[in-house]
Amino acid sequence: MTRPLSRGRMPLLGLLATLLAVVPAQADAQRAGTRNITLRDVLAEPTYGGYNISPTGTQVVFLKTTRDPKDWAATSHVWIHDLATSRTFQLTNSPKGEAGARFLPDGRVAFTSVRDTKPNWYAISPNGGEAVKLVDDDSLPTNGSFSANANHFIYTKVTDRSDKKEWEDRVKKKDDGFYAEKKLTYTHIWLSDLQGNKKKQVTTGMADNTSAELSPDARWIAFASNRTNTTILDANSSNNSDLFIVSAEGGEPRQITTNKGPDNSPSFSPDGKWIAYGSSDHLNSTADQTDVKVVSVNGGESRNLTAKFDYSASNILWSPDGASIYFVAAEGLTSKLYKVSAAGGTPVEVPFGKEFVVGSVNMTDDGSKWLVTGATLNDGNIVYLTGRDGANPKRLFAEHSGLGDFRVARAEGITWKGADNLEIEGVLTYPLNYQPGTRYPTILQVHGGPHGRYAATFNSSAQIWAARGYAVFQPNPRGSSGRTFAFSNANTNDWGGKDFIDIMKGVDHVVALGVADSSQLGVMGGSYGGFMTFWTVTQTPRFKGAIGHAGISDWYSFFGQTDIPNLLEGGFGGLPSQSKATYERWSPIEHASKVTTPLLITHGEEDRRVPIAQAEQYYRLLKKQGKAVEFLRYPREGHGIAEPMHRLQLDVEQEKWMDQHVRKRVMKAVSSNR
Repeated sequence: MTRPLSRGRMPLLGLLATLLAVVPAQADAQRAGTRNITLRDVLAEPTYGGYNISPTGTQVVFLKTTRDPKDWAATSHVWIHDLATSRTFQLTNSPKGEAGARFLPDGRVAFTSVRDTKPNWYAISPNGGEAVKLVDDDSLPTNGSFSANANHFIYTKVTDRSDKKEWEDRVKKKDDGFYAEKKLTYTHIWLSDLQGNKKKQVTTGMADNTSAELSPDARWIAFASNRTNTTILDANSSNNSDLFIVSAEGGEPRQITTNKGPDNSPSFSPDGKWIAYGSSDHLNSTADQTDVKVVSVNGGESRNLTAKFDYSASNILWSPDGASIYFVAAEGLTSKLYKVSAAGGTPVEVPFGKEFVVGSVNMTDDGSKWLVTGATLNDGNIVYLTGRDGANPKRLFAEHSGLGDFRVARAEGITWKGADNLEIEGVLTYPLNYQPGTRYPTILQVHGGPHGRYAATFNSSAQIWAARGYAVFQPNPRGSSGRTFAFSNANTNDWGGKDFIDIMKGVDHVVALGVADSSQLGVMGGSYGGFMTFWTVTQTPRFKGAIGHAGISDWYSFFGQTDIPNLLEGGFGGLPSQSKATYERWSPIEHASKVTTPLLITHGEEDRRVPIAQAEQYYRLLKKQGKAVEFLRYPREGHGIAEPMHRLQLDVEQEKWMDQHVRKRVMKAVSSNR
């Protein structure tokens, strides 16, 4: 079977990729084209992903997603590319589309699709023909995995509550009052026998079991589980998880790690004797540092392969011979692939060029051919076919870049000195047709997290603003990921303190470069970036317009509203009652009277991460104080804005707001369908 290595986890306060995605690192010239990029153009362009090489290295499977221009509904289909003939053709065409395409060990292509009333796994010859149903389940995820012989499929799903029938009857009668935050369901491991189309639940009990992986001989299952019997709401809450092994036939799991922090993502060695996994020694830390460790399937002392490597590792992959382990590490504005001996040693970079940000890697069964995806500052979708360890890269699918005939603005990574003279980095995207010596209106975009980051990949959000004539500045202040563990924790108890100074000194630097017009500055951000936007307008009048999405205005009430209250226990040094002064000090609502910048507040009504009450209370207070503030609400939306029509309308309103307040000009009426 092909061996995948893909992207890692998201930070706690989501990055809102639809609004404020990831960005650039090295200076580059403007890309020639015939038209400026718009959000409508971005939505209209087909997108490609899920690239997977066949076990023998003869074909590549991928998904192509298109949108119906009438309602922007997205549909994905499976495509095949033959490496010998360079022929590319569509393999599936179900009206409701397909997902999760991958090669099986026997060369067939597996995918999920809704072809009756529920999603199921299917398999089809890469040469075409009729798809055959593989697995049948009422709630089947797309993230399961197949055994090495393709006879079994392992997956996790949330089990039904024990009183399901009784509860459904109560709901029908509208007798559905319930105790808040009582855990009634758990995630368990299931195994399907594809030969007899039988399935069975492997794990039971009152604990969630995740990251399930079958051993090469399909006899054992490794998984991660938090057995502390706590939730994030408990006084003794613990995020400690350990690795367990259980027979594929079921039975009592056997614990094989005892680390004090979270262990996750187990991966069997090709011979089935060892397990590589991600592990953190930091209990309940929001700014995590993940090491690559190896442990025997029999348990015992583990080996830390990255103990002296001060970057967080993810996406662990064994070499086919079991001698080495590959992993990805985010470093500053880029992401790199590393190789380390499974027996221990120093990680060595597998280079793909200074500008290339590694996204995913998968390889043939013998490891002789790799398929590597990633991005650069000017191209958001690059696919390479390489030899072992990235040798002799050849680009495939250049037409999948999605850039078409768009003009792409120049962008570069920059550094400056922040608070305490600490070096900070970020990305500066120049306006289209930038002329040295001319100053431009500039938008400061602040990422989420707080442990998110901007990286060296093409960013459509920044490019859309650049096409409008704005420079865009995206800083990675202290607390961002991609640096050392100490750097990621450097804003503890200080959200709005030195991280804010880092950002403001970055703005000063962009002004000093001669790019930003200090009289035409705007600020925007989402999630933690929304908080920082709310905070910024209470601390300085230098910004002429501000847009805060899904922002936190009151940390004290946020603790009682959010689905991740543990974020503040770590970030603010305890519960609100224990650190009241810290919670109040960094709450924008406590400083609302100082706001002079016109502020547009936007929020999704179904946001559970940052509930809309955070926007409502800030808006209400600013409005009662006579401030220039507007509040834009989006029904059905969660932490980010996902529905295409909402995205288009928000894009229009954001442009209008910045043009009116930063550039002091009024836009003509514009349709959100543009």
